[in-house]
Amino acid sequence: MVPCASAEFRSAKDMQNECRIALGVIQGTAPKSSDNVLLAGECVGYVQGAVDASQALAENVSWYKVCTPDNISTLILIQKFIAFVDANPKYTLASTAVQMMLAHEFPCREKSK
Repeated sequence: MVPCASAEFRSAKDMQNECRIALGVIQGTAPKSSDNVLLAGECVGYVQGAVDASQALAENVSWYKVCTPDNISTLILIQKFIAFVDANPKYTLASTAVQMMLAHEFPCREKSK
């Protein structure tokens, strides 16, 4: 029997809640229980994966330009994601919210000549 495959659509609010827990774990204000560490790992992986994907996309297409600094911390990205979801409730999917946050926070600037 072949298992059924389906896409997972995470809500921005659900991911935001996981990222709030991640912040607490990273900053030492939330207990490092197995549940909290698992949720923190999901947030960190999701946000960092989205950044990695956006960089690859920006290098290969002309219509998507995000220039995330190489030295930005995952903690800052998580903080920006949480704030973006609060400020932009119209983006209900986590995947859309994180990409829109990146485009809003890290647009590519034209180099001065």
